[in-house]
Amino acid sequence: MHTLAKRFHNITPDRILVTFEDGSSVVVEPRSAEFFQEAFQAEGVADDGTVYRFVTDGGDDPLVAGEQTDDGWTPAGTVSDVEPADE
Repeated sequence: MHTLAKRFHNITPDRILVTFEDGSSVVVEPRSAEFFQEAFQAEGVADDGTVYRFVTDGGDDPLVAGEQTDDGWTPAGTVSDVEPADE
């Protein structure tokens, strides 16, 4: 099981601070977080209303994020850390 995906799942439904490999971060309020055997998928909404989707296929694959746009989904980055967001 992917460590960051498991942590994301365990923090849900509380707000989550997601940090990307490029050093940027976003706080999301999870809508869903589910494992399908080793695969993981989650969705959350940032304070500005942007919808993010997080996916990984298993333990060795990165946890990646996509950002919903008017034209569909665009890559947002590879997740390097997740932790509970400070309220």
